[in-house]
Amino acid sequence: MRKSIVAVIAALAATGLAAPATAEEQSVVVSYADLNVASPAGAQALDRRIAAAVEKVCIKPELRDLKGMTAWEECKAAALTDAMEQLSTLAPTDNPGLASLV
Repeated sequence: MRKSIVAVIAALAATGLAAPATAEEQSVVVSYADLNVASPAGAQALDRRIAAAVEKVCIKPELRDLKGMTAWEECKAAALTDAMEQLSTLAPTDNPGLASLV
């Protein structure tokens, strides 16, 4: 059974300067081997880990950079969506608690 997921993969165009074709992709692996995700506390801990991973791959620009802020919000949304899609592909029989997260 797999005990970690590649939680977030996001094209980093947070500065608004990178063209989509040249945007870099980054990923962060989030482990849940130590969590009981069937419990509310374990599910919340996994949510926090995924949120922290999103913050690592999506760099927040300066507040005055409006294009960058828009790209940052899009990056976070895409990364979170990707993480939830990856969680949904895990077999519920492997870990029934994951079904409640997606």
